Amino acid sequence: MAWVDASRFAAELSTRSYRPEWSWIAEEGGRAVGRALWWGTPTADRPSTLDCLLTSGATGAAENVGAALIRAGRDAFGSAAALEFNVDVPPRWNDDPAAVAAVRWRDAAARAGGFTRRTERVSFARSDADPWPERSTRLRFGAASDEAFRELFARVAAGSLDAHTLDMVDREGVDALADDDLAFYLSLPGEREAWRAAELQDETPVGFIVPTRTAYDASISYLGVLPEHRGLGYVHDLLAEMVHVHHGDAQARIVGTTDAANTPMRAAFERAGFSLTRARIVHAQ
Repeated sequence: MAWVDASRFAAELSTRSYRPEWSWIAEEGGRAVGRALWWGTPTADRPSTLDCLLTSGATGAAENVGAALIRAGRDAFGSAAALEFNVDVPPRWNDDPAAVAAVRWRDAAARAGGFTRRTERVSFARSDADPWPERSTRLRFGAASDEAFRELFARVAAGSLDAHTLDMVDREGVDALADDDLAFYLSLPGEREAWRAAELQDETPVGFIVPTRTAYDASISYLGVLPEHRGLGYVHDLLAEMVHVHHGDAQARIVGTTDAANTPMRAAFERAGFSLTRARIVHAQ
């Protein structure tokens, strides 16, 4: 769990996603007892996520060492933008006592280190060799301005099942969420021209798709159905269109992530030919 071996570390160093100044060691009596590897984009001036947290002590000591490493990193990197701590686990990690114990001490270290929100997310992937879902015949897709997408981001927040959306609306309001969403998705790799608004044949707005990329793969970054159209299966239409956009652009692999509690989105991924690949515990500030 959360293991980064020498070859991956070297590969990420070569792209500057890992850096010596973002790689922390805890020592006790001259002996290394823990490490924290922070990850960021190659052009960033600070990391965005804690990728790997390991210690060599028993559970109680592991929590303390882990929390100290998290606090040291957060103090050093400052508060310019929120940091996250990601813990990747097997899809059905709750059935494995060792995995449960490993998650538990990292949860405790995250809380003590200053991360206040915890969300479990699940990841899916598919390849262009998998059967492609049929494209929608009841929706049409077209380009829309940044301002139109900002309005759509705000409208789909009502009744959302996404934990981050609910938390930000509660803390800062829907306008701040819409501004943040627009800035965030514009910052991701991928073509802005691929974003599409979805509407019925009579031009009634239904939702939107935001196909982008992670640092490694084509991504189902965001799709949204307006509240008045939920429960009618439009999530399948939107996801199918995103699959065609990415594979049609010669992207062999597509990945997507949703909250573990978001059962409609999980069902949509499965129906569109995606396979469950991992779970991730996300700790956020």
